[in-house]
Amino acid sequence: MSNPFPGWLAEVAADAVVVEPDDMMAEADGNLWSFSLTPEQAAAVTVDEVESFAAGVAEGRRSWHIAHHAGSMVFYWWHDLQAGQLRFSLVSASHGQLPFNCDVVPAESLATIVSAWLASPYLHGIPWSSLQPSSSKEPGTDLSNGRQPVWSRLIP
Repeated sequence: MSNPFPGWLAEVAADAVVVEPDDMMAEADGNLWSFSLTPEQAAAVTVDEVESFAAGVAEGRRSWHIAHHAGSMVFYWWHDLQAGQLRFSLVSASHGQLPFNCDVVPAESLATIVSAWLASPYLHGIPWSSLQPSSSKEPGTDLSNGRQPVWSRLIP
């Protein structure tokens, strides 16, 4: 089983960063990347490999910001449990918040986010048969009682 991260890093590195300080959702959507693994890949990939990939992405984003004289942005990663994906995006730091419709819980480290993703039984999303009706009226909440663990840092 081959490691998909080097190929993904090349794709991410070739992509420009969307900077729209007056429109947080344009930034969040324009800078969004999602990554999926098969169960076999998840079993073969280590947390350290994913963290190395994330460090490469961060360095690429930092270099882009410096070259384009862009303002500070928040670079954030989360495990989208419902989609079975590891995701990252960037938004301008001036927004003072992240674009989630639920409570954001700061993750202790990126490793905690990655570990949850790699160990997830739902790497291709949660089957409809496993879903239960929600009492929440809030759209976009995750399956953690409306709390989304997110790891973030300022880019630079």
